[in-house]
Amino acid sequence: MIVMRTLLSAALLTLLVACEKNEPAPAAEVTPPPPAPLATPTVTATATAEEPLDLPTEEDFEDEAEQKVTPKTLDAELDALEKEITGAS
Repeated sequence: MIVMRTLLSAALLTLLVACEKNEPAPAAEVTPPPPAPLATPTVTATATAEEPLDLPTEEDFEDEAEQKVTPKTLDAELDALEKEITGAS
């Protein structure tokens, strides 16, 4: 029984010593290196010759929608849009 206590005590002592944290001393004020400069994108000749895309926006369709969709035609227009979105015939 004494041998078992001694072994157990030795094992616990070993674990405690092994788990001791050794934190390094704080370093004198170290400044991080400045970030590397960002690379600028290169423009190719074809990119400069192209015109910007003119994609339709919500504002392009507002006038047409105000004239076309009325309270009387609302259900029919919604059904048509639903068929267009789902691809149903």
